[in-house]
Amino acid sequence: MNSEVFLGRQPIVDADRDIFGYELLYRGGPHRQTAFDDPDAATRAVMERVFLQWGMEHVVGDRFGMMNASASLVVNGLHHAMPPEGIIIEVRESEPFDQPTVDALRAARLDGYHFALDNVSRLGDLEHSQLLPLASIVKIELTTAHHAEIDRLIAVARERSPGVLVVAEKVESQDEFNRCVEHGFDLFQGYHLSEPELLRRPARHATRRSATALRAALRSETDIDVTRLEAVVGSDPSLTFRLLTAVNANAFGLDRRVTTLEEAIALLGVSKLRCLADLLASSIDAVDEDAHDHLAEIVRGVTRADMAASLLDGTDLVPCGVTAALLSVADRLYGAPLGDLLGELPMSETAADAVLRGAGPVGAVLDIVRACEQGDRVAIEHLAPGRADELIDMHRRAEFAARLAATNPADPTGRIGPTSPANRAGPVDSERSETSEPA
Repeated sequence: MNSEVFLGRQPIVDADRDIFGYELLYRGGPHRQTAFDDPDAATRAVMERVFLQWGMEHVVGDRFGMMNASASLVVNGLHHAMPPEGIIIEVRESEPFDQPTVDALRAARLDGYHFALDNVSRLGDLEHSQLLPLASIVKIELTTAHHAEIDRLIAVARERSPGVLVVAEKVESQDEFNRCVEHGFDLFQGYHLSEPELLRRPARHATRRSATALRAALRSETDIDVTRLEAVVGSDPSLTFRLLTAVNANAFGLDRRVTTLEEAIALLGVSKLRCLADLLASSIDAVDEDAHDHLAEIVRGVTRADMAASLLDGTDLVPCGVTAALLSVADRLYGAPLGDLLGELPMSETAADAVLRGAGPVGAVLDIVRACEQGDRVAIEHLAPGRADELIDMHRRAEFAARLAATNPADPTGRIGPTSPANRAGPVDSERSETSEPA
């Protein structure tokens, strides 16, 4: 499936016009479409695209990203989908917050999240703001603020929140920019300085039903079945891809590599997984299960994972083999070179080499599975002498089970691993010789 997603990015600069960061904006297409009945839906879309489509480092580099959100998003905990490093949440305080909202904002600040008090124009509102003491940035709206109050607005912001940076928002001319510099603003944003840039890239879709199943598996507050989580993620290569993208997003600035789904789930933790599932299940970019080409590649990936689990049974390589097999269809899912796609993920060198170069026992198993897909008996006999009929039949049964699971609305997960009913045959020999490669 080949389509695009879009994002707006407007620079925020200092007095020397060096870039401090970017405000990140929803765009529905190449013509600045921004219509949303629910502002939180736009925020969710921006979050999903920044962290799970592009990756934060590709959108803002080593600068800050600023994202509009309502306080309710923080109350509901969805901010946990984002790493606190590098992101600033812009919140408007159009009316006084209740105490639970203030408590949620304070807890988020203690967790390392930063806030910008957005759309400030009235001195009285700023003097009584409950968010200001927690804010790292205050954005003063030049088009609605009284010119005579600007100096006092800046002074109150700095008095009530020491160290706060004050942004002049909607700078529309050079004269206005010069006046703002004289007023002592720290940062500046507006069309005179730079119009929002449109970013576009091929979409990395996930399947809505699988994301909904993951959200259901995470519903319990006290009893989370990690095996069930692995089964849900492992039921859909697109969900596997997005989960590993989330690991990259939440390891912002770090070098974390994973080999298995279990490691990825452990690194993210239950709280971030809940947010991830919620974002993907409600995403306007998600694919429904009736998209035929997407479904065909899900079946292919799950079939490969099922066979890899069986052929590696009895070794400690089963988890790595399952993850590598699921990701080996990413090029078919997303219409991009496999090496480029895996480069977006925090995969271990072992897993990546197995997928891209057929290296090691996991790579050899993937070679067998691909040969079975093509019905290439000569290649199968070379890779696993004397087992062509057995392995082709195993592949047929694994594919049938994967297709049944993918189209069964009652249970989208199926079962991956050597206990699957599709996998009754034993592992192949994993020792290389002059006449055969390992399974």
